[in-house]
Amino acid sequence: MVDFVQNNFVCKFTKSSQLVTHDPRNNSHHYKHTTILELAPICRDDLVLLPPKCAKEIGGIGPIVLVYKVTTSVHIVDIHTMRTHEIDQTKYWRYTFLACAGRERLTEFVVLNLEDLDQADFSVSRATIKQKMKMVQVEVCRKEEYGTIDCQVFIVQTHLGEHLNFFDTVLGYDILNMQLGALDDYVNTH
Repeated sequence: MVDFVQNNFVCKFTKSSQLVTHDPRNNSHHYKHTTILELAPICRDDLVLLPPKCAKEIGGIGPIVLVYKVTTSVHIVDIHTMRTHEIDQTKYWRYTFLACAGRERLTEFVVLNLEDLDQADFSVSRATIKQKMKMVQVEVCRKEEYGTIDCQVFIVQTHLGEHLNFFDTVLGYDILNMQLGALDDYVNTH
């Protein structure tokens, strides 16, 4: 089981064995073996705040990025620049960052308008092409406000241009109404 988890997830493990009994007459030993697996608490679609040293080491990406895939590495995309990066297990455990917001904090929005952005401004990586990501500018409003007079419209950039159509209902992070303590700490220290 340990091999399966190591080959499929970002994790670290420790093994220990403790002598329980020893019989010197027939030279038998009984050990208690303990294996501890620690999985990275990062999931797909998490909003992550990278530590400054980590962001600098991987080429200045972020600091706020979105996790689009988790395997034996954490795959992130900076939705402002479309730069992607894979953070391997060693690097993850060196910096050990957590998610600022997970799926439980996603809000439903309605797509009102889509506009392609000039791709010449963005260096599109192979991972971006393989994951079918396309940078678009989107006008959205909260689903519960859709159709009302006081509907607040947001203009945002997203990497989901290949998948969006007009009047789709999408999930996104409503950062305007979120309490992000980690972001406040980051701003105060830098």
